[in-house]
Amino acid sequence: MNAVIGFSPEKAWQAAIANLEMDMSRAVSSTWVKPTHLVDFSDDTFVIGCMNAYGREWLENRLTTTLQRFLMGVMNREVKVRFVVSDQEIDDGDDLTREDDPDQEDSEDNPIELDIHFSSIRNFLIEPSRVVRLPVYYLRWLPYVGSQAIFLIMALWQEYYLASGGKERKGSCKVSVRAERICQWAGISRAQFFRLLQPGSSLGWFARKIDTDHEVDKRSGRAKKSSNKYELFESPLTPGDAEDLKTFLLTHGIQDFPQSALQLAVNANPKDIFHYPVRLPQEDFGKMIPHYQTVQDIIRELIGHRLDGELGTLADQLADRLLSQGDFILVTWYFLRNWLPILGADAAMFVLVLRNLCYFNDETGEIRDAVWIEGGYQAIANRLGINNARVVANWLPAWIERGKRKDELSDRTVDEFSRRQRLQDLLALLVERIDHRINSEGCYSWKFKVQRVDPLTPQHQAIQQTVSSLLVKSEDHCVQDELDSWVSYLGNDCAERPRAERVGYETVNTGPKVVFRLSDLTKDCSETLKGILNDCFETLDLEAKDCFETLLKTLKSFKDSQKEKDSSSTQNTSILLNDPSNQLVAVVTDSSGNWSLEKLLARAGKKNRQALLDQEKNALPFVSWIIHGASQPNIQNPYSLAIAKLKENPRVGAGGASERLAAIQPRDLARLIEQSFTFYSPTDQNWRMLFAEAKRDRIRILADALGLVLDIKEETGWMSN
Repeated sequence: MNAVIGFSPEKAWQAAIANLEMDMSRAVSSTWVKPTHLVDFSDDTFVIGCMNAYGREWLENRLTTTLQRFLMGVMNREVKVRFVVSDQEIDDGDDLTREDDPDQEDSEDNPIELDIHFSSIRNFLIEPSRVVRLPVYYLRWLPYVGSQAIFLIMALWQEYYLASGGKERKGSCKVSVRAERICQWAGISRAQFFRLLQPGSSLGWFARKIDTDHEVDKRSGRAKKSSNKYELFESPLTPGDAEDLKTFLLTHGIQDFPQSALQLAVNANPKDIFHYPVRLPQEDFGKMIPHYQTVQDIIRELIGHRLDGELGTLADQLADRLLSQGDFILVTWYFLRNWLPILGADAAMFVLVLRNLCYFNDETGEIRDAVWIEGGYQAIANRLGINNARVVANWLPAWIERGKRKDELSDRTVDEFSRRQRLQDLLALLVERIDHRINSEGCYSWKFKVQRVDPLTPQHQAIQQTVSSLLVKSEDHCVQDELDSWVSYLGNDCAERPRAERVGYETVNTGPKVVFRLSDLTKDCSETLKGILNDCFETLDLEAKDCFETLLKTLKSFKDSQKEKDSSSTQNTSILLNDPSNQLVAVVTDSSGNWSLEKLLARAGKKNRQALLDQEKNALPFVSWIIHGASQPNIQNPYSLAIAKLKENPRVGAGGASERLAAIQPRDLARLIEQSFTFYSPTDQNWRMLFAEAKRDRIRILADALGLVLDIKEETGWMSN
């Protein structure tokens, strides 16, 4: 006992190293343990120096508890272990026993990372929390400017806020945006966009083009025309509402008693000032020159001087009350990007107008999703700014069949009927006409059932069904690991290669149509997975725009959550007694859970490390060569092989099953390694091709080369050969 008490901190640390070397492989010991040294011992805390931050993190995650127990036995008292980088200075004033307080971390150096876990495939596709605000007052502009102009104004404001990045406004806050992105939000073509921006168009009520000046081109030194510049107007009044407001204020004596008149207007109900429903534009409205009018402008015009003090406050309160500044229709990004282009501006706005009439009462739990529209199709057309009520009637199935059509119809008529039928089928997914009534004057009123939440488009419905079917069938046939590898490899390949060279986009010409070569996509899959993919893809139109990309993205997002959802699944990954895969890969992955080349190269020489970091775009080729080297019994050091191969052929991976395994998520590869040490061999096809006959020491070499070292107790106990 006295001999133990007499151990100096340096000798105690050397004894700890010797003890660790007995319980781990030589490669692990020389890589992680031997380069350490005792930096300081004070306040019963061993401060251990490491080569770099990567080594410090590795040791902290795996050896802290083991070392503390051993050193407590040697020193015969409570001690702690703290790892630091060798060149990190120790502040004498620091309390080495104090744990880091996360509340005191610098938010800039330690940002908080957030991600979303979607409850269903449908929510993943729709992303219901991504919304754009449509001010309710803009609906009063519909009879004047039409639906397309309102959607364009929404697009301009949305792109402005996205481009500004939520920055605090300091003086002028000009941003540059691309016309293509605005067109995407508004569901219009580029030609339509610039036509709507022409001087004198209806957009002039909401925005103003600033005179274009000239600037000097930095490259050529010549004068060139600067970008088109526009100024957006906030909350303009409709011409009809402007006249109504003037009439009300003049009637109540604003010129003689401005404060009393404004106070009366603030206390009045908006329907006592404005005409409800909205007053239709006058016949000469099209000849009016668009100009910006606000509540404050009208009050200043009537009073004859600037608003200050009490008058300014009352004017702002009146504007908030009349324009319903706090009332918005929340329109999802999904609706604007997917439903608006296929429905058209008028039909899409019809859906939003009906949704605005619905509500949910959180006090009583009542949902109103069925609304009456008085006045028939003509009232709907007037509300949307459509001249012909037959346009609205064509959106909905005929209430009364008019008899048989002619047996022979022209091609143009057939195409028109087909177009109407497609629109009716699409609109029926959002709005259903369920009842009607006729008043004493013979006018119809229609009752509509409204979908308050966006449904999936037909294409996305097919993708949802395909993804669900793939996940269920792959689990039933025990090929989920292989499906994961296929999705990861194909997804990474599509992202890394030029579009014309992507594996997921190999096509053949069959006359006027281009089709996918599904055989090329599944050529490396097992027969079981090939059959599942072929069956599931039969109902999917892979040639449709973004269909295959969306399918891969959805599968890649849900493949991991499906594994974690049911811990009693028959998948081999759930049989593991422990699941330390996340901890195993933490020191060799980035914040997104992907391989980090910089961390993987932490053990390489300085010259080689810098050369590879400069030439390689990602870590996949490096990982693929490590996997290849570990699968070959005659290669002693896969890590050195990977460095040599990439120096010889930059950015070129090992190919085949090695490259496909490198493409899967690091934690999935860690699970495969763990499974290899259990009684349940991994079912992943690529893994079986390389390591089905491999000895356990080769798999240990793979784990060591990747930094995925398993728990020491498992290595020295039941996991040993």
